[in-house]
Amino acid sequence: MEIITGVERRRRWSLQEKLRIVAESERPGGGVAEVARKYEISRGLLWN
Repeated sequence: MEIITGVERRRRWSLQEKLRIVAESERPGGGVAEVARKYEISRGLLWN
């Protein structure tokens, strides 16, 4: 269980970071769910 305290802020990803994360999910053996967990983003957001 994770307890979040304080104000959560929206993360800002640079275009280069976004492209790197998407490319990582498209590599053979690199599933969308695993990459999404690694970067703590939703699978749906990564899929889009």
